[in-house]
Amino acid sequence: MRLSRETVKQIADAVVSSLEARGLAKSLVPRDAVSARAVELITADLTAEDRLDEEVKKLLASHEAEIAKGGMDYRKLFELTKRKLADDREMVL
Repeated sequence: MRLSRETVKQIADAVVSSLEARGLAKSLVPRDAVSARAVELITADLTAEDRLDEEVKKLLASHEAEIAKGGMDYRKLFELTKRKLADDREMVL
């Protein structure tokens, strides 16, 4: 996961505060419980993206010779492959 747990907590707290301040959400449970659930959801999403990154790396590694022979830009190919897999799985990145 590219973000620290503290950063994820800060993001979750900011989202919950913003939703409450704008009147877009009203908590029926303690605010800490809502923030904790937001942390869980954000962490799960980041973990899913990390797994996707690993899958793309393995996929590209299996085609390493073709990539080198074709003179392809690995980073661009990585992003295109990741986007395609994410779209196929209906993931939002």
